[in-house]
Amino acid sequence: MKYIVIRPWYGVEKGAVVDLKHLHPALKTNVRPIGGEAAELVPATPGAGGKPPTKGEIAKRLKELGIEFDGRQSAAELLTLLPDGDPLKTAAE
Repeated sequence: MKYIVIRPWYGVEKGAVVDLKHLHPALKTNVRPIGGEAAELVPATPGAGGKPPTKGEIAKRLKELGIEFDGRQSAAELLTLLPDGDPLKTAAE
């Protein structure tokens, strides 16, 4: 597999492309994989994808904030429990 060097070591410059069959654990922080495997990009804000947050995402956020809620409520009702300015609430608007 090919890697790009982000932290140089003896005899290897930053930005060099190296082809390693087995990546030693000591070099893991020095290189970044390139090619072959495409990483999935996840938006930093939940609403950045253009779709409203799901009931599960809202419930997870309410649990993180320590807000009690009834699991039988709809997503819209749960959304009203979130504090103003919460990223999930602004994404749904």
